[in-house]
Amino acid sequence: MLITTLCRTVILYAAVILAMRLMGKRQIGELQPTELVVTILLSEVAAMPLQDPDIPLISSIVSVLLLVSLSIFTSVLTLHNARCREVFEGHPAIVVRDGKPDFKKMKELRMTAQDLLSALRQKDVFELEQVKYAIVETNGTISVLLKDESQPLCQGQAPIPLKEGVLEHLIICDGVVLKKTAADIGLSRTELSDYLKQNGLKPEQVMLLTYGANGFGNLMKKGD
Repeated sequence: MLITTLCRTVILYAAVILAMRLMGKRQIGELQPTELVVTILLSEVAAMPLQDPDIPLISSIVSVLLLVSLSIFTSVLTLHNARCREVFEGHPAIVVRDGKPDFKKMKELRMTAQDLLSALRQKDVFELEQVKYAIVETNGTISVLLKDESQPLCQGQAPIPLKEGVLEHLIICDGVVLKKTAADIGLSRTELSDYLKQNGLKPEQVMLLTYGANGFGNLMKKGD
C-alpha cells in the first residue's frame, strides 16, 4: 500500500510539472484568468487520487492532459482573435490620470481607493499627485507612469533636456483595430483611415500601431 501511494505521488508530481512546463513560464502574479483557473484545477485533480486510492490514476492523468490542452487552445485562440482575447483576458484600464483617480473605472473594476493606494505603495509611490497614469493590466497588476517632476533623480543628472513621458495606446494589434480603445481616447475612424492611407496600408497589414498625446506613434507592418 505504501509503495503504491509513493508511486502514484511521483507519477502525479511528474505529470503536473510537465503540465506547468507546457503552459509556459509565468509567475503566479502574471497569470491570466484562464491560466489561474487551470492552475487551481490542476492542483485539485492531482490531489484527488492521493486522497482516495480507489480513484484510478489514469483518470487524473487524462484530466491533467485535458486541462493543459484547453489552456493551450485558449492561448492560441486569444493570440489570433482579438474578440476572444478581450472576452478571456479583458483589456487594460486607466484608473489614474494626472493624479486624479477615475472612480467610474474603479467602480467597474470593483477597486476601492484603499486598493488603489495599496497598489501604488507596492510600486514605491506614496503620493497620488506624483502619478501621471496608473493602469490596471489584464492580469490584475498595476503599472505606473510618474509625472516628469517625480521621476527618479538620475534622469535629471545628464545635461540634456528630458523628454516628457507620453502614454501610448495600442490601436491596431495583429491586423485588428481595437475600436473600444480608439473610442476611449477620442480617435475617430476617419483619422485612423487617413493615417493608414498615407502609409499605403490596410489594418490587416499592420502588426502594431500606437497612438498617444503626440499623435500616431509606433507603426510596425507585418513581415518587418
